Amino acid sequence: MNDQKYDEPRKAVKSLLDTLQVKRVVYVDDRIQDTVPLEDVIAAAIGLDEASLRVTFPGLGDSIPDDQDMRTAKIRDVWKDMSPEERASSGQAVVIAAREQGDDETGDMTDASNLRLLIPGDRQLVNLSPSHWETQKEQLLKESSREELTLFLFDQDFSGADGDVDGGIKIIASLLDRDDTEDLICGLLTHKVTPDDQPKQWQDLSEKHGIEKDRFIVIPKQHLSQDPMLFALALKFVALSPDFTKLKNEVKEIISEAASAAAKRVEKVNIYDLDHIVFRGSFEEGLWEPDMLFRLHALFLRTESLKLAHEGGVLEELAAKLRSVSGIPTDRDPVPPPVSAWSLQREELYEFGDIINKNHLPLELGDIFEKVSDDSSKNENTGVVDCSKKYYILLAQPCDLMVRSKGKREPDLIRVPLAEVVQREKCPHYSEEIPCFDDHPRKNKWFVRMKMVHFVQISILDLCVLNDDGVGRLVIGADGPKGLRPAWQKRCLKLKEHWSNKLSPLGKLSFEKKDSQDVRQVKEKLRESFLKAILSDVLFKGKIESTGNGQVLTYGCKRIARLSRVRAMGLLMSYTSTCGRPAYERDFVASHQGQGNDENGNQG
Repeated sequence: MNDQKYDEPRKAVKSLLDTLQVKRVVYVDDRIQDTVPLEDVIAAAIGLDEASLRVTFPGLGDSIPDDQDMRTAKIRDVWKDMSPEERASSGQAVVIAAREQGDDETGDMTDASNLRLLIPGDRQLVNLSPSHWETQKEQLLKESSREELTLFLFDQDFSGADGDVDGGIKIIASLLDRDDTEDLICGLLTHKVTPDDQPKQWQDLSEKHGIEKDRFIVIPKQHLSQDPMLFALALKFVALSPDFTKLKNEVKEIISEAASAAAKRVEKVNIYDLDHIVFRGSFEEGLWEPDMLFRLHALFLRTESLKLAHEGGVLEELAAKLRSVSGIPTDRDPVPPPVSAWSLQREELYEFGDIINKNHLPLELGDIFEKVSDDSSKNENTGVVDCSKKYYILLAQPCDLMVRSKGKREPDLIRVPLAEVVQREKCPHYSEEIPCFDDHPRKNKWFVRMKMVHFVQISILDLCVLNDDGVGRLVIGADGPKGLRPAWQKRCLKLKEHWSNKLSPLGKLSFEKKDSQDVRQVKEKLRESFLKAILSDVLFKGKIESTGNGQVLTYGCKRIARLSRVRAMGLLMSYTSTCGRPAYERDFVASHQGQGNDENGNQG
């Protein structure tokens, strides 16, 4: 039996079992026989090499005779002094190993043998059938103390022993439901879960059987043979879970206590400070007053959290323990982050339309726009990004974008820069990556192209703020939408005034009864030319329609997301650096390859 690939995983498993203070591993599987006759053990042991016997039959010691008769005699001699449990465990292991070498057994038998290769020799491995488990479980549970714990592993399907197809997980659920199993360490070792669907199956089993996910681990049996280091990684999760649960609970309590303390400090803000900071300051800056209270609460929450986090040293102690376990080497190759980690990263980096549009949040640096068609209003604000569509990100100074209390910006901006956001395999020249922009961050990479910038009328982008779906639309003759900040209520009036003035010449091109057919044709052509000149911008095209509520102006522009302030500021700095990059005289000895274009055909 060649077990070299198990050397490093076994070292990791030993370190983890030491950390967990686990002295014994119990494995329950329906393919394990209740008894193994001595003659079957001898017959199997004769065909095994010395190294395999040391692993499967540790009671034989280091000196194992090669001679068949001498080996048989030693096995008989050792067998007499072994307990029934030791006979069952070693006997099973020897028979399984012999079957594996003969390739006449696969599946659970092979996995049980591989499990023995992963458990270090100084730990007891007990293989039990379901019936033996039932008779011995109380004694095994009693012997598992905080000083010398036992790791309990269960197969999922016990139908081979006329048991339940979900027997393993049901045993785990019943054990963890007891009052005396607070420190119990359990794992489900099963063929029914693959490495690919392990995270989902783990969550599903937790919900279906009412088990806290942090209290057990699901391990695909494929790990034992195909990639044993992943078994060690799964065992690491077992080791991390108890302290990780404690850490989460401690942090949760700190957050709750800090939030309560911060709320009390907000309550203590006196009327003078309230008037100066919240109302006068907000009015001058064009801010929404409750935002200032949230800002105060965030300030107090941070200071209270930091103070509580360092009291007593509990978090430091838990973090140190988790750090030591996490540092145990279990990576055979760089392990990709789980899907849930990508999802959390995306949530940290972006706010999507269901937040920024439905709450009519003001235009800001980092707002991302999609070029849309006429049916754009049917789209959801779900954050779904399509590689076939065109996207642009707003790169303008935040203070310049701020709408002040009178509904105007200072200075009064006309156009602002929108940089193209593109999906590429490699980073183009003069570009910056924005990670996790779509739902497939492992597959797709998105970049902001700093030299592909379009200057768009800000009055078009402002229209996106007014609508729940984020589309650039204005009903000129109707009241403004509810929920706008005070400054944006005035901004809405100014936008209506702005667009009414721009579209006012259309009144002179309306048809009158006295108009001849030729005059009507001329007016129609003038109307088309006028609208094309007025409503067409560098990126987005507009149209005007008459409805029962008045004239409706719509642009093919939709705000879909907002990049976090820190990342957006980084992009703004990169953009200004690109604009301000030095331009040198061409070298006399420069080559003529590529005509000075970059890899995307852009001159630079």
